[in-house]
Amino acid sequence: QEGGLRLDTAAYMQTGGESGAAVAPHDVGGSLLIRRITATDESVRMPPEGKPLLPEQIAAISQWVEQGAAAPADEPADQDPRDHWAFRRPVRPVLPVASPADASGRGRPENAIDLLIRVQREAAGLSALPQADRLVLLRRVSLDLIGLPPTPAEIESFLADDSATAWERTVDQLLDSSQYGERWGRHWMDVWRYSDWYGRRAVPDVMNSYPMIWRWRDWIVRSLNEDKPYDQMVREMLAADELLPTDDQNIAATGYLVRSWFKWNYETWKKDLVEHTGKAFLGLTLNCAQCHDHKYDPIAQEEYFRFRAFFEPLELRHDRVAGEPDPGPFEKYIYGKAYGPIKSGMIRVFDEQLNAETWMFVKGDSRLRMEGKPPVTPAPPAVLGEADLKLQTISLPVSAAYPGLKPFVQAEERAIRQAAVAQAETEVALAGERLRADELLRAQNLLQVQNSDTRVPDQPVPDQPASNQPASNQPASDQPDVAALALAAAESRLAAARLHQESLERRIRADTARYASGTLAEDRSADPVVAELIRLAWRGEREAALSAAQAGVLSAEVAVADAQVKDAASAGQTDQAAHDAAAKAVQAAQAQKSAAAAAVAAAEAELQKEPAEYTPLSPKYPSITTGRRAALARWITSRDNPLTARVAVNHIWLRHFGQALVESTQDFGRNGSRPTHPELLDWLACELMDSGWSMKHLHRCILLSESWQRASIVGESAGETAVEMARLNSADPLNQYYWRFPPSRMQAEVVRDSLLAVAEELDNTVGGQELDQQLGLTSRRRSVYFAHHGEERMEFLELFDAPNPLDCYKRTSSVQPQQALALTNSQLTRDLSGRLAERLWSRVSGNDRSVAFVRLAFLQVLNLEPGPRELHAAVSFLDEQTARLTAETATQGTISPEQRARQNLVHALMNHNEFVTIR
Repeated sequence: QEGGLRLDTAAYMQTGGESGAAVAPHDVGGSLLIRRITATDESVRMPPEGKPLLPEQIAAISQWVEQGAAAPADEPADQDPRDHWAFRRPVRPVLPVASPADASGRGRPENAIDLLIRVQREAAGLSALPQADRLVLLRRVSLDLIGLPPTPAEIESFLADDSATAWERTVDQLLDSSQYGERWGRHWMDVWRYSDWYGRRAVPDVMNSYPMIWRWRDWIVRSLNEDKPYDQMVREMLAADELLPTDDQNIAATGYLVRSWFKWNYETWKKDLVEHTGKAFLGLTLNCAQCHDHKYDPIAQEEYFRFRAFFEPLELRHDRVAGEPDPGPFEKYIYGKAYGPIKSGMIRVFDEQLNAETWMFVKGDSRLRMEGKPPVTPAPPAVLGEADLKLQTISLPVSAAYPGLKPFVQAEERAIRQAAVAQAETEVALAGERLRADELLRAQNLLQVQNSDTRVPDQPVPDQPASNQPASNQPASDQPDVAALALAAAESRLAAARLHQESLERRIRADTARYASGTLAEDRSADPVVAELIRLAWRGEREAALSAAQAGVLSAEVAVADAQVKDAASAGQTDQAAHDAAAKAVQAAQAQKSAAAAAVAAAEAELQKEPAEYTPLSPKYPSITTGRRAALARWITSRDNPLTARVAVNHIWLRHFGQALVESTQDFGRNGSRPTHPELLDWLACELMDSGWSMKHLHRCILLSESWQRASIVGESAGETAVEMARLNSADPLNQYYWRFPPSRMQAEVVRDSLLAVAEELDNTVGGQELDQQLGLTSRRRSVYFAHHGEERMEFLELFDAPNPLDCYKRTSSVQPQQALALTNSQLTRDLSGRLAERLWSRVSGNDRSVAFVRLAFLQVLNLEPGPRELHAAVSFLDEQTARLTAETATQGTISPEQRARQNLVHALMNHNEFVTIR
């Protein structure tokens, strides 16, 4: 390129560059190209890097030149990479004129999707299948939108509604279901690489992603159910902490950034963020430009690092969540230290290094910084248009930088202190009761001693408790000091608890005064009034600590006295082991007392120091954030960005039809696939943006189209129909022109969830902590709520091609015998089929009860009304299986042969191909 030479066509080779023609037809020796590839001087030889061409390769090129360097007359030159279709903004296409009628004689609908598909299909000389049966459509749309088959009641209601709006109403009802977010949430979790934490779980040690990230999963489900605009979802995932700094519910969206965290190497974290942000939202393989300029797309290596600069300041933090224990501060990596998973709070990101610099590396190796290259500034690839980024820092509200100021934190801390005071008051009351009981017993014992001098000689002595076994409410006479010490210790702990309570109030008063301006940066600590509040808060903490230490000394004295009493009681025993144990208890109690005394000395020393900072109610974070990710988020979701809407609608189309308009879903660049229907892709992209980025609106557009509602196959086809089907299959075997709906197997989660649903045992609880995969065959929760990460997976889901948590922009689908075996032999399937059979049997009655049972079973499991042959076969099976089981008395168990036969039939239906197939 530097020499003006192009080699993408023979004509350009003969024109040449600054050094003249590269190829002279019929003149091998005079062709510069041949001289360069055969040169022995490495400074001249081409290619300049790597191994030289093989002799047979040079011979082939030489022969071509000798024969005249022939090439096609219309040989196309490579286009300017900047003119690639995906780098131009989508524009609404002019819709073709509707045809007067289709093959069925009905008027052609005005659905833009159908019009744009029809033009290409008819140009290819193809017809289309008619609309699918209504029952097939109901099952299809239910599995599509909520991932569950319809119930018999829903089927009956839908088939009974012959109004013109029945279909639209059904679609809207499914979109309004909370189960829509669970089904489509799993789709987007594939694209956004959702993963729960993983690492060395036996330790346990978190190395990838992070615990409590399930809040991001719940945010995805909730956002979809609310029909949150797609562009808003993207902005929140990239920068909710900057754009919505006080919105804790939506800051959970930054789990998208947390997911790529890698404990041992932050370079890996940033690298993954660049790669997958490019693929997920832009459909660009930015990662290909990490080590060199992109080989296909006009993206320079420097632009890769400029994109990375958006994420350079990132760090993780734990935030407290109302009603949960404080997770404490996030701990940075220390070599050799295991990072046990936190079990409360919310994990999120923040900009820690406000001046973080991004340097360019040689071959992507962070140890090889490019010499002479200054750090780069954040910017998107120039090929996508000049971006008005407006990079500016953002001042954060005080509660975002200092979560300890949140009202719920203060309220919960007050509740903790109040509970401690109440507990201490209870302990004082109990200790007082024990002391009074002890004093009463001592008085009684003293009176008995005095009366013993005047009693009748043969009068019996009243029973007395053993001195070494005091009851809790009847302390022995030799324990008065222990009871008194216990009361003093309890009173001391109460005093300490009250001081801690007062200390908290002082800290809250100081916090309120010093940050009254609303930002952490405007600390009013220099104000004399505020400074005094800070001093009082500092002193209150130290006084409370001293009081607690003093209470510790008294508690240790109680332990010493109690141990000494037990040691004395053991002195007269013959059991040496018991005596040794008692002696060790005394030593341990005395060591505890020494440690408590040392704590008092340390607390007293602290009080003598100059006043300083009191302990905040939470970690404090920078009061300013860089605004880099906020700028990136706004740029990605701008209507001027040519890629974002296209990539999104391509994913949506893929999930509805099982095939994408752009097959390379993560690569819209020049090395990716071209769209099969470019005008349709642009229409969908514009429709998404014009609707306010409403995904539910786009779902309706697709589901109301005839293209989506077409039959997947014409049953019992014969004659002309069979001939036409054969022709269509031959002309378009991949269904590129959508002449039918492409049938597919259920995705893994839908298989498991549908089994539970048809058996009426699905637990519809929404959200919450991830579940252990080992519960997959016993728990009735939806599959989306089970742990999903790179180490362990649920075997049942894996057999049906569960998504790869590392990279799953488009799922694979396989056919293997283990899938059938899993449905046949799974304990889950056997249990569900047995219980469902009994439920269905209890709902039918009459002389033809078996016939009614078969029909209900087909409708419940397969959503089909059995035909005459199927009905006859199923009823015959029940009779034959009952007779067989009756003869095999050893296999009957505790249920009757008739029950077993019904269970076997339902089990067979759950294993039927129609159950796992979406038509």
